[in-house]
Amino acid sequence: MKAQAPASSRISAGAMWLASVMDPPSIILTAWADNPDHLAEVPLGVRFDVLRAIDSLGMRALDELANTPVSLGPVLYCQPRQTVEFLVPAGTAEEWEDLRGTVCVGRGGALLCPAPGATGRGRTWLYPPHGDGVLTDPGLLRDHLRRAYERRTP
Repeated sequence: MKAQAPASSRISAGAMWLASVMDPPSIILTAWADNPDHLAEVPLGVRFDVLRAIDSLGMRALDELANTPVSLGPVLYCQPRQTVEFLVPAGTAEEWEDLRGTVCVGRGGALLCPAPGATGRGRTWLYPPHGDGVLTDPGLLRDHLRRAYERRTP
């Protein structure tokens, strides 16, 4: 019988990056080590905000962004809300212009998410965090979301 690796060795750099905004990070890291599908409430406005777009707009924008040379940050699909959730730099929510089909949530909000690479209660990472701190550029995202909205089927 093969010995199981200690829980700490199974934690990804992306999970550590997400958990680093929590006090203490060990609580969520331990929960994810025991059950990657566990949903953590990661506070927003510390390192990142979350831009939520209805799934039809968000998926169109994501498809376009994925075909550009820009780096995408973490992206979470939330089936219960039917949204695509892009992690964007902290402070974006304060400057986000009203764009139909989107909302940007920052300080005071939380991202409910499973461990990177896992799925929990209808929430799955389309682009999990890798721990490098890369976030999606909000201006570029806004442009792609606006175009997706303009091209939507009535």
